[in-house]
Order: sequence, then C-alpha cells, then structure tokens
Amino acid sequence: MTPEQIKSLLLRISRKDEEAFKQLFNLYYPKLIQIAMAFVPGIVAAQEVVSDLFYKILKNPKTLENVKEFDNYIFLAVKNQSYTYLKKNKHQAILDSIHQKEDYILPDLKNPENSLLSDELFKLVEKVVQNLPPKRKAIFHMVKEEGRKYKEVAEILDISIKTVELQMSLALKLLRKSVKDYQASKDIKMRKIGRTDFFGILLSFL
Repeated sequence: MTPEQIKSLLLRISRKDEEAFKQLFNLYYPKLIQIAMAFVPGIVAAQEVVSDLFYKILKNPKTLENVKEFDNYIFLAVKNQSYTYLKKNKHQAILDSIHQKEDYILPDLKNPENSLLSDELFKLVEKVVQNLPPKRKAIFHMVKEEGRKYKEVAEILDISIKTVELQMSLALKLLRKSVKDYQASKDIKMRKIGRTDFFGILLSFL
C-alpha cells in the first residue's frame, strides 16, 4: 500500500471501521512478528506481543488519527510492547527460550521478478533466512523486504548502526555462500540471459 492508502486506512480505523482494522492487521501482522522476535524468546511470545498491540489499537483506535509515519510508529510500538512482555514474564521468558522456535517464512521473499530461479533454490534461500538468529532475521527483513536504511533500522531496534551493518554482513555472507555451494553441488553451468547470468540474479538480490 502507498502512504496515502495507509493514511486513509488509519482514518477509517480511527472511526471504528472493523474492515479497515482487519486489512491493517493482515498487512502488518507478519512484519511485526519478525520485529517482535528480535526482542522476545520465540514465536509464541512474539505472537502474544503483536496480538496485545493490535488489541490496544482496537480498544482505542483514536490513537491512530494523527499518526504521520505509521511504519515507524508501529515498529516502535512493537519494541515497547516487547519490553512490557519481558518485564511481566521474566520466568516465562526463560521457559520459552528453551522451546523449539517455529519457522516463520518471510512472505515476500519469492516474487515474480525472480521467477527465473528454481523453486529448489528459493527453498534453500528461505531455509537459510528462517534459520538466522531472531535479531539478524528481523534486521534482514527490515532492510531487504522493507527497504529501510541502516540508520532507520538502528533507531527502531535501539541498536547501533555498526550492529546493523555487522548483522547484515553476516546474513548476506551466509546467503551468498549457500547459493554458491548449491551451484557447485549441482555442477550447474552459467546460463547467460543478456548480460546477467542465472545465479547472478539472485546474488545481486542478496
């Protein structure tokens, strides 16, 4: 959605339009889970954090009426809600941290522009992204999927720009290595498409 469409959606929500609220929820829920997982231990805790946040919005929709930069607003709200969760669930957080975390697939990693790449290769990339440490995965998602600047991500997650740079470097290094290892294991020859080779498309994306 464009910023204008989001603004219109928020206005409708502030007037207690339930359909608009559902649209906002469906649009942002996956993204906010990713952010919450950078702060709380596991998918279950992240789901609770995000659900609580949306419940607050539903109970007091007027708070959205004057929001200008909604992405910044909602991401910071997730961070604050995560801190609230950790304060209230100190012992539960310890228990949650030892449970196996569910995989959470980035919904937009596979897109029509990359349709030249095989499903097998995409599954490999998705698996690598899924298995990144929570904070690294959240940073990767915000930079690559949301198109956010490192400085903006650092402010939202309350970390240094150097930390963002390091986490992105580690994530990209692993992804590039995985793609190259896949290519080598399959003994695939480069297939030229204009001036771009088959694997070059994905490596440039990474």
